[in-house]
Amino acid sequence: MKIKKFALLLCLALCACCLPANASSLGDIRVNARFLTDRMAFELNLNQSQYNDLFEINFDFLSGVDPYLTGMACADAAALDTYYRYLDERNDDLRWILSSSAYTRFLAIEYFFRPIYAMNNVCYLRVYKVYPNRSFFYFGRPVHYLTYHGAHSRRFYRNTGYYCAHYTGRYHHPVYKGHFHSRPEFRKHDFIAPRPVKNPGYHFTPARPSAPAAPSHRPEARPPYRPGISAKPAPKPVPKPDKRPPHASGIRPPQNGNHHSVRPGTSRPSDKAPNRVTRPSRTERKDNRPSVRPERKENRKPVKQIKEKSFLHNM
Repeated sequence: MKIKKFALLLCLALCACCLPANASSLGDIRVNARFLTDRMAFELNLNQSQYNDLFEINFDFLSGVDPYLTGMACADAAALDTYYRYLDERNDDLRWILSSSAYTRFLAIEYFFRPIYAMNNVCYLRVYKVYPNRSFFYFGRPVHYLTYHGAHSRRFYRNTGYYCAHYTGRYHHPVYKGHFHSRPEFRKHDFIAPRPVKNPGYHFTPARPSAPAAPSHRPEARPPYRPGISAKPAPKPVPKPDKRPPHASGIRPPQNGNHHSVRPGTSRPSDKAPNRVTRPSRTERKDNRPSVRPERKENRKPVKQIKEKSFLHNM
């Protein structure tokens, strides 16, 4: 049993020794410095000498800000001050190895000029958002990829920097003379302060419920609801015109000449239907009939007399 525990501890110790000594929350510093340098050399069209010096500058920058990544992720003021100091030193060194036109393009590319940002309390490199394939490189490894450990950093060249001191013998391009320092508004874009987490704690139910808050606006007044009664007002009845003709008596008016009787309630122009006569309804006929018909009564008398004569003749 003791032998197994000893073997397990030995395996853990070997695994810890195999881990890279320059690993950080961003990943391996050397790999990140090479990836950032590779994409900068590709977009800015740099030569091999510039490529090697650019790797050194990016390696020194990522190594310097590595201890402050946790504070930077939480938007700590002291950590952010240190980060932007290292960023200004790095951008100052780049002025000497990049031409003025290349440095102007560099300032316009955010993932090169301000390479680190934070989100949800974690720091990231912006270049991986644009180039997500981390295993692809346009160029090979720099000459001193495995041997460089910060010999040309600002720890040893505090005042002017190594690349400013050795510019004359290495480069002959014009140096950028404009503004390159970080501005205060960079902080709110690069490092957003995390929102405070609300502590739920314990919830106690009050003895009396609190009164509801008054509404911000007064609701519209509505009539009370009554079952069986519609909210809409009932339509008013429309009076119907009287269909009976306006005559004092029930006698049918005489038809003289071309005068045509028209049904009450309707109007027809005389020019469209001159020969058409509208007949009154049955109710009007009943009302207009005379109560006595003298002609039919006179015609019945001779018929009765003829019947009596025929009966006497047969007798």
